[in-house]
Amino acid sequence: MDSWKQTGDLLQLTSAGGCGCKLPLNEMREFMTGIDNLLGHRASSVRLDGTDRDDAALYEITPGLLLAVTVDFGTPISSDLATWGRISAQNALSDIFAMGARPLLALSVLALPQSLGVAAMTELTSAAVATLTEASTPLVGGHTVRSEVPLFGLCIVGQVSVENVMLLCNCEPGDLLILTKPLGTGIVIAAKKAGVVPAGMVQVAEEVMLASNRIAATLATDAGVRAATDVTGFGLVGHLHNMMAASKCSARISEGALPVIPGVRALLDQHGVVPNSAERNLFAVEDCVDWAQTPFSTRLVMTDPQTSGGLLLSVAEDRAAALLEACEKEGVPATIIGRVLDGLPGAIQVTD
Repeated sequence: MDSWKQTGDLLQLTSAGGCGCKLPLNEMREFMTGIDNLLGHRASSVRLDGTDRDDAALYEITPGLLLAVTVDFGTPISSDLATWGRISAQNALSDIFAMGARPLLALSVLALPQSLGVAAMTELTSAAVATLTEASTPLVGGHTVRSEVPLFGLCIVGQVSVENVMLLCNCEPGDLLILTKPLGTGIVIAAKKAGVVPAGMVQVAEEVMLASNRIAATLATDAGVRAATDVTGFGLVGHLHNMMAASKCSARISEGALPVIPGVRALLDQHGVVPNSAERNLFAVEDCVDWAQTPFSTRLVMTDPQTSGGLLLSVAEDRAAALLEACEKEGVPATIIGRVLDGLPGAIQVTD
């Protein structure tokens, strides 16, 4: 038996799976405030850096053509090495797609304990390469270390034209908000770690995470969408708050319109299983969200950390119907969940 198989479930090797290990939103704000001055003195070719809070940095290589550069890694999100590798690749690629960019190449970031030997490293990386290959993105190198907590992910370099780039700051009042994947993957994985997940639900959640955002991003840019992000560790509300703050807008969300993995609300109601990071996300946004009569379980769904979550698109109303039709034709589960409004920057109102 391979040494890694003797360690038991990969999910038990970490306290938080996938993007659930991400630094909480309020701590990230504090951290970024402290280093903004370090990032702010940028060269003229750097068009976007960490001070802008977007999904990737942008560097102009020729007039009108930008490199998009991101790095994304985390703890195991599956009990299966190959599934973890493929989801990690989709999760990292998603940052590039969320910018409207095309990936060019990748570097790996791998940290595993001694108990997960070379065979495990090879299986994990091979699965990620299979997903990268589907996106025509070669793996050209990386860095590998030992760590008691397993970590894996990728740095992705892509390119995008100035005309097609999608940014957090481009939302306009009146835009419709469209989400391209259902919520709840973090809750399902937490339930798996706790041993209370119903049969088949983990497979559904993994299929959601394994789905690429490439087609959704292409359809969005073709439709003229210029504002987007992907929903990951800060949950839907955390990432929406970042979009609205960057665009100096507010938003209204219909909680009844939210796509949610079937059975997730029952998991919360029956077992109270929720990632700790979902609660931290909830506390971090409480000052900017008017929850009204939103049930507590739905609040947790909306702050649940997603790994390889869907794209959140801000779409001009006159373009939304055509985009939704194109998504349906291509099998992308796009859903209108709300609208961008004038109002306090970053504020969110949740209605039933």
